[in-house]
Amino acid sequence: MPKRPSAAKPAEIPVEDMQTGRNHWIKREPVTELGHRIVSATVEEFARKGVLGARVAEITRLAGTTDPAFYRYFIGLRQAAFFILNEYYWKPLNLRVEHYKHVTDDPRKLLETVVQALIQSRDDDPATPWLSEALVFQIVVGEGRNPFLLPESLLLPEYEAFSTQLEAILQAGQQAGVFTSTLRPSLLAQLLIHNLHGLLVQIPQAKWSLEVDEAEMQAVVRQLVGIQD
Repeated sequence: MPKRPSAAKPAEIPVEDMQTGRNHWIKREPVTELGHRIVSATVEEFARKGVLGARVAEITRLAGTTDPAFYRYFIGLRQAAFFILNEYYWKPLNLRVEHYKHVTDDPRKLLETVVQALIQSRDDDPATPWLSEALVFQIVVGEGRNPFLLPESLLLPEYEAFSTQLEAILQAGQQAGVFTSTLRPSLLAQLLIHNLHGLLVQIPQAKWSLEVDEAEMQAVVRQLVGIQD
């Protein structure tokens, strides 16, 4: 009796072929007043409903425009999420770390700065009065493990740059004997990012002002990295 042909497996996309660049997210830069309104409304919708629950019709209603205007800027909701995470969270975080690296090269102080940045929302930027930094932070924390965005959300250029910066800080600390963990710096960097954001999700009293106990979070980091008090 002839064997039935086995069901074809869905083709896997090689990591190097995943589309994680700006040209795959947007059709034009949202630098106009309309673009700003659409970004602001998209952030609000993602923060309230998550990326999977968001609807373009609601975004354009909030922005006071029509659905075609959304697609004038973004290829789709998923791509809009990648753009927002990359441009309005990880990119400013990279700039913040770069700034502190010019102030000090002490791995311990740099790590404290990174941890503080990872667990606290930035104050609203006067240069972008149309954007709520607190809502962007809520999206990053709330959507960090959303299967709908994985694995591409871990391949965002600015996320990879931040992870690399953190890895370098950890490696320098290990070489100087400041950090005693024997875990690879690259693995340790990923553990820190995902565990700290994951802990924020578990805080039941959080109202997305995320008034966390920073001392407790720093204690978690000390355990992972191996910092002696």
